[in-house]
Amino acid sequence: MNSKKWIKIVLVLSVFVSGFIGMINYTIDPYGLYDTKYFNFDKIKQSNKMRLIKAIKTKEIKPTSICLGTSRTEYGYDPTHKYFIKPSYNLATSGSSMYENNLNFKYALNQGNLKKVLLVVDYRMLNNKTQKSVQDFESYFENKNIYNLLFSIDVLKDSLLTIKGGDNSSIYLDNGQREHNHNWKNILKNGGHFETMKKDEKTYYKDYPTNYTYKDTKKKSFPDFEEIVKLCYENNIELDIIFGASHIRQWEALNYYLGYDKWLQWKKDVLISVNKIANQHNKKQFIIMDFSVYHKLTAEKVPTDKNTKMKYHWESSHYKNELGKIVLDRLIGDSEYTDFGVELNLENIDKHLKQQEINRHKFIDVEKYQIEVFGKVKI
Repeated sequence: MNSKKWIKIVLVLSVFVSGFIGMINYTIDPYGLYDTKYFNFDKIKQSNKMRLIKAIKTKEIKPTSICLGTSRTEYGYDPTHKYFIKPSYNLATSGSSMYENNLNFKYALNQGNLKKVLLVVDYRMLNNKTQKSVQDFESYFENKNIYNLLFSIDVLKDSLLTIKGGDNSSIYLDNGQREHNHNWKNILKNGGHFETMKKDEKTYYKDYPTNYTYKDTKKKSFPDFEEIVKLCYENNIELDIIFGASHIRQWEALNYYLGYDKWLQWKKDVLISVNKIANQHNKKQFIIMDFSVYHKLTAEKVPTDKNTKMKYHWESSHYKNELGKIVLDRLIGDSEYTDFGVELNLENIDKHLKQQEINRHKFIDVEKYQIEVFGKVKI
């Protein structure tokens, strides 16, 4: 066989194999990018690629409204709610730092339609162990065509794993939010809400920094937060900043490892930062609302029975869509829970934080909690 004929055979085979891989990936659609409906496989590998998927979707949707934050935001906030201006998208990403959220924000801004942002600030976003979870994260915002992924061997592997199925049930909706009920399987697997909470809280804030830096790069995190605020002022974007409605047990886990005073000071530092930027632009302070408060909604009773479902929380960190809806209703002034959430300003912040310290001891027994979770008392 002469060399030319051999080259032709190799080329034909290469085209055939590439086409076959592309066909499988398109048909199985392991990340839900192509909206194919040939099979009803659970997208069990979707969560591994959500940072990339959300970048691609942002370019495709060109949203007018977005919400930013961590997995708490992914679980809690439905971008189809009337709070958001449509088209809207949940652009939060699991475990993300403020650096990652800043890049997501700027990419959405560059699409040209952005008018409204809900930023759910989280303590670990500004005190994260890593500046970015994926080393080539910045490359996700390059001009990517979703169909280029069709011929990837890595995508093929995920297609085959999707066909095989598994226990991973991390499923996302088309609007970027986590599917509202999928996490129940994980809760049951861990022994119910109470056991899941204890397990998570035991290590949740362990070894995290408290000086507003990314632990791996030592870079400061507040510049990333402040760039979002500045760009919103400069582009006439409505920005609402909220502290999320996690269960009050979460703040006891933070206290155990980092100190309760650090949490209170962090809220004040966020407020001071926004006011500084507002003054620089001769603008009114953006709305900052605290839902990380002691209230019957955030102090929801935790059932010890494995099979009993909580209404508003999955565990102490993540809250459900039902509670997120109440938060969004409050932001637009359309909620029966008028005592839930406090709008913060420089005049009321100190009084508010002092009141939270008082309320803390009314709502939770700190010593009992620490013995329950950590086996010892460290007030």
